[in-house]
Amino acid sequence: MFIDNKVIEFNGMPLFQRVRLKAPFTIEGEILDFACFFYMVEGRMLSYDSRGEHTLNEKDAVIKNCNNYVQKYLASEESEEVEAIAIYLYPKLFQMIYKDEVPSFLTQNEVPIPKKLISNKLIEQYMMNLSIYFEDPDTLDEELGILKLKELMMILLKSENHANIRQYLSEIFAPVNLQLRQTIENNIFSPLTIEELAYLCNMSLSTFKREFKKAYHQTPARYIKHRRLSRAAQMLTSTDQQIGEIAFICGYHDVTTFSSVFNQKYGVSPSSYRLNQIGKASH
Repeated sequence: MFIDNKVIEFNGMPLFQRVRLKAPFTIEGEILDFACFFYMVEGRMLSYDSRGEHTLNEKDAVIKNCNNYVQKYLASEESEEVEAIAIYLYPKLFQMIYKDEVPSFLTQNEVPIPKKLISNKLIEQYMMNLSIYFEDPDTLDEELGILKLKELMMILLKSENHANIRQYLSEIFAPVNLQLRQTIENNIFSPLTIEELAYLCNMSLSTFKREFKKAYHQTPARYIKHRRLSRAAQMLTSTDQQIGEIAFICGYHDVTTFSSVFNQKYGVSPSSYRLNQIGKASH
């Protein structure tokens, strides 16, 4: 029987979930198109799936991949109540989280085993901190939720699960996806055309556009324009470099083109944007 069930969502998807049950209790379910990090706060659980049986005691954790499962919750000698926390790991969400970077551990041919597996204490502390947000979900906004997921990934990469989590993330960033992202991020501010970027990725233009949309969920032209203009806007307000220099650094051949596309996005010229932002900062 459920005693308590609290869910924190992200873009309409369950992201963090804490359940408290009265044992014994059995749940049958399925995990589709995502994985799940499962942590026992209190009590004991027997989990059965295509990989066999997993026994989780208090403060144990497991990563569950896509498949059907049966979970049997068992009471401890101290209490009939059982508590568990689930963190859902969506591929699309991780692609979004790392949209402006390629995780460094995925670009290394060999990843050393952590010298000291300290994750048990780190995970325990992580879960204690996460519990605060179940009491007041509104305090966990989008930015903080992303940071909490990144924190979990880094903890798991220092744990006994480091190989599993690296494999999981490597599957999200499949070879084609990873190569494309590396090429884009390394050349995002270079004055290259879409055709030239496709050539660097060793793809036809149509294949490049298709794979790009899979990886970034928008067209190459729109994404690259957004990244270049965002950087230009940041440089206009944080540096005293000439507008022509900023245009060149952000991948534009000439100031006229840069000024035109900047005006389209921000509604003012680069020089006016700089003056406006400086004026706001001075008040």
